[in-house]
Amino acid sequence: MRNLLVCFACWGLVAVLAVGCVHAQKPVRFDGPAFLALEVLERELSALGQETADMDEPSGVLKTRWVDINYLYGYVNGQDATLFRRYVAVVHRRPADTQLTLRAEVRACPVGTKVGEGKRLPAGCKVLGGIIADHQEALETLGSQLREALSRLRPSPEVTGEHRIVIVVFELRTPEGMLRTTDVEQLTEYLSAKLTETGRFNVTPQARLKAAIAEKQRESFSQAVESESQIELGRALAAQKMLRVQLIQAGSACKLVGTVYDLTKVASEGAVTVDTACGLDALPAGLDGLSRALVDKLR
Repeated sequence: MRNLLVCFACWGLVAVLAVGCVHAQKPVRFDGPAFLALEVLERELSALGQETADMDEPSGVLKTRWVDINYLYGYVNGQDATLFRRYVAVVHRRPADTQLTLRAEVRACPVGTKVGEGKRLPAGCKVLGGIIADHQEALETLGSQLREALSRLRPSPEVTGEHRIVIVVFELRTPEGMLRTTDVEQLTEYLSAKLTETGRFNVTPQARLKAAIAEKQRESFSQAVESESQIELGRALAAQKMLRVQLIQAGSACKLVGTVYDLTKVASEGAVTVDTACGLDALPAGLDGLSRALVDKLR
């Protein structure tokens, strides 16, 4: 009974139905790389399941979408209330690095509240003055995951003076009949774009690769382009490395396996494996993970 009275004090006149009271939030702070830009932060948060709603690059502020976390919490305007949450990341730039502050914003809104594009909540929603213990833990977990993800990043070649690796990406191999040809082509283009975004690679355009494959097929009178021929094609296109990616299905789950070849040595340089769902909608997220894993592999 005493805890319930304390909870009433935490929330004023609003009756609290959830277990536990709000307490002062402890934002997560850690040092980041000097080259950290909001576009990079947006990409890494998206990979962690947090979609961006607003970015203000001059101020270094990024806000994620408001999300109904389906946590019943008292009443608002006489109606049952649920909690909406978003995260706010602030990048403080310093001469040698950056400091990143991550905090949560929480509102109580009537059950059934809709949020257009996740950017704004209705005026009738109430600000939660603190944070629930479970949500503080979620904030700290997200901060830890983000810090780990950012620690794996490398600055772009423009920052370090390094040269990008020229890589040729062959079309994604999938189980027969699993995806349409157009889907495979789009996913291959998507992977090429994500590799370029990392700042580590210059990817040979697919149009150039397809033209080289067509010429090779005319020369050999064969529609097949075997592994040895792929290496020859990569070298002919002045690439330093070659990437072959295969989608493997095992029951209801799938794996993406990427094998990198060093074309200067004509030898396999290593492979990375990423777990993914098999659906077409899920494969881009799997390819995102594969591109990040390749950056780690080729450090």
